[in-house]
Amino acid sequence: MNGNKGKSMMPSEERVLIIAAHPDDEVLGCGGTMARYRALGCLVRVVFLAEGVTARFSPEQFSNPEVREKSARRNANALSAMETLGIDADHVFLSERPCCRLDQVPLIDLTKEIEAHIRDFLPTRLFTHSADDPNVDHGVTHRAVLPAVRPLAGQSLRAVFAFEVLSSTEWNPLKPFAPTVFHDISLSMEQKVAAMAAYESEMLPAPHPRSPEVLRALACYRGAQAGVPYAEGFALIRGLNL
Repeated sequence: MNGNKGKSMMPSEERVLIIAAHPDDEVLGCGGTMARYRALGCLVRVVFLAEGVTARFSPEQFSNPEVREKSARRNANALSAMETLGIDADHVFLSERPCCRLDQVPLIDLTKEIEAHIRDFLPTRLFTHSADDPNVDHGVTHRAVLPAVRPLAGQSLRAVFAFEVLSSTEWNPLKPFAPTVFHDISLSMEQKVAAMAAYESEMLPAPHPRSPEVLRALACYRGAQAGVPYAEGFALIRGLNL
């Protein structure tokens, strides 16, 4: 049972859970917001449902030393990125599930894993992928989250948000991402860029979406929508106003 139910919370009492498909999605989607919450003294937990490398290889290559080394390096990059945002390694949960194959995992298994984190961590806010993101793992992650956050009595969550991931979410031209909530990241914008730089192989020169210039450009645009220098935009899935 959520002991804070029925009363307003101080910012430092918020507990923030990030459910991401792959390492780097969390920084692209809400890295500035994560740093902002940590600066306020909030606990932040990050859960990955898959690793982020094997989509580039065939299943027969998964056990090759080269592929295993690349996957291990991506995990090490994730821990470095989280340290940049102020998140301890013991609040980061990595996965060995192959990248871009979450649609081959029973959805109930993913939902139960997320439910276990919710029971253990008692988050007040949860951030995850958009329903309309064309990446298969991103879409599956969103669908796995929904039943885990159903509004039952005693639920600790007070708000659930969907984030956008550059180089993925914008590739769905028929359903553009439409944020309804904005978090001011003017003071954590450079932390976000530095955290993304920890993913050595994922940051690319402009005009690629995963470049420092485009990260700042999107945050500047979202900021303009909210009247601040830099912001991250989110689609509110459900919120409780106490």
